[in-house]
Parts: sequence; C-alpha cells; structure tokens
Amino acid sequence: MIEEKPAASPAFRIASIAILAAVTTVLTRVGQVPLPTRGYINLGDVAIVFTAITLGPFSAALAGGLGTALADLLSGPYAFWAPISLVVHGLQGLLVGLIVQLRPRKILFQILAGIVGVIVMAGGYLTAGVFLQGAGAALTDLPFNLLQGAVGVILGILVSAAVIRAYPPVRQWKW
Repeated sequence: MIEEKPAASPAFRIASIAILAAVTTVLTRVGQVPLPTRGYINLGDVAIVFTAITLGPFSAALAGGLGTALADLLSGPYAFWAPISLVVHGLQGLLVGLIVQLRPRKILFQILAGIVGVIVMAGGYLTAGVFLQGAGAALTDLPFNLLQGAVGVILGILVSAAVIRAYPPVRQWKW
C-alpha cells in the first residue's frame, strides 16, 4: 500500500485552508483601524502573504478571500464589502502565490509578488470604492490600503521565513 503525503490529502487541504481562513479573519478583525471614509485597515494581508508563500496560490486565494469576507460580515457596518473582499483578497493571494512559485526561495520574487499583491488589493478597493463611495472617498482610502499592503508583505515574508526555518517540511504542503 502506498502511503499518501498529508499535504496531498483533500482533508488536509480543506483543514489547512479553514485554519488559515480563520487566522485571516482574526487578523482582519482584531485591531481594525477605521478610516476617514467607510473602510478600515488591518493585518489580514499578513496572513494572505504568509499563506501564499508558505502554502501556495490556491490555499492563499481561498483562505485570503474567505477570511477577509468573513471578517467584513462579522464587522457590522463593513458587511457590504464582503463580496469585494472575497474577490480582491482572493485574487491577491492567488497572484502572490503564483509569482512566488516561479522562484520560491528567492526573496526578490517574494517582494515582487507582494508588490503585485498590494497593487491588486489597493486597485481593487479603489475601483470598488469609486462605485460605492465616490472618487474622493476612494482616493482618501488609497494611501491607507497601500500602507496596509506594504506592512502585510513585510510581515508575511518574515513570518513565512520563520515558519519554514522552524519546520522545513512545510515546503511540501504547497497547493
């Protein structure tokens, strides 16, 4: 009988995505800093970047999109952002993970992937904000979204490096 690696198991993937979606929700929810308009900044991008680098694009897309959407739903006045967060952060996680896969151990690719992710996230919220709140409010939020994304990239890369250093087999869990 051939023993299946835990990471290849659908149950393992579902469990890891659920756990990381919960972590993303908590980091998005705890410490929310309301913006002058109807948005907020948070640390959810840390979990998205960490997941993309450590567990791959599909895990990051699902955990990032679901986690941030759930945080919006749980945040009362921000619930209307949930579908936007699902798409924007899901795409952010997917793209960061796909770019990192090109050279997974190169910090330059992680930084480049993070920059692309920040542009996608900030651009997605800017576009949605123009339609939902008007150009003035959307542009007011833009620098805060860029700051949130930059902090998420830096901390996500650092946390991923620490986890990979502490537990190298995690590299086999990408999906």
